[in-house]
Amino acid sequence: MNLIDAAKLYVERRQAGGEKMITPANVLRSFYRRYPGKTLASITSADVRKFLDGPHTGPGTWLHKYGILRVFFDYWRRRRELEKLPMPPTGPKYTSSFVPYIFTRQELRSLLDAVPRCQQRPHCYMSAVTFRTILLFLYGTGMRVGEAIKLRLAEVDLENSVITIRGTKFYKSRLVPLGLDVRQLLLDYVASPGRRNQGDEPLFQSKIRAAIERQVVEKSFRRLRGLAGVHRNDASSYQPRVHDLRHTFAVHRVMEWYRQGADVQSLLPALSTYLGHVNLASTQRYLTMTPELLAEANSRFQHYVYGGRDER
Repeated sequence: MNLIDAAKLYVERRQAGGEKMITPANVLRSFYRRYPGKTLASITSADVRKFLDGPHTGPGTWLHKYGILRVFFDYWRRRRELEKLPMPPTGPKYTSSFVPYIFTRQELRSLLDAVPRCQQRPHCYMSAVTFRTILLFLYGTGMRVGEAIKLRLAEVDLENSVITIRGTKFYKSRLVPLGLDVRQLLLDYVASPGRRNQGDEPLFQSKIRAAIERQVVEKSFRRLRGLAGVHRNDASSYQPRVHDLRHTFAVHRVMEWYRQGADVQSLLPALSTYLGHVNLASTQRYLTMTPELLAEANSRFQHYVYGGRDER
């Protein structure tokens, strides 16, 4: 298979699944233009490295392109068009200054209280009920925004309290069990007036009963954040994002395990699987050390060392 054909077919199939693929398509187009006439199987790790080490490519861009190419080649390896991935073993050292934002429970309440004001304009694409349900759903499940808004009613089994997520970020499907509160949240939402509840309809619907784009959720959240007065007070230039609800879910879950006296280390792999991560390291990056989490960890350490006695 020619490299150019493989790249175009790959993009077409991903787009057929509902993904826009704008950035990956641009990266792959640049890649196959660099090696015109080459077959997919003839690409070597040296070819990939030469492409990645192009001019004006910083560490962050290098790693971003690396990830796109790795997923692309792995797609064809799984379909037996390649025997192994032609990826260079290492990349430039990259230390990100970005720190996810962990919402406090008071901030979460402030955000939810501000939803009616945020969505009161007639031209808002989402109703206040839909936006509030999305926010609570993201916090209650730790799901990615893109996964949540792509859900169809046929993939939501409220009778058995489980959701099927298909074609995730890493091309793996997974089952997400629902807690009682999230299940009731969805039952109430599905029963709300003005919806279409056939199996192929989106779970989260706009005012015109259509699917909701990610950009709509993110833009609405930026407006909501301002109305609720939720913002960072540290040195970071990044303001809280709707995706940070996923980080918050992970941190709050671990904090609760600490408080319950659970074996957190043995439970982290289960959390990793639940979140749809490919390895435990991905989950560990989510566990930003908040003061509350640090206090719980210190309390556990003190209990193990001193048997619960205060030995300062």
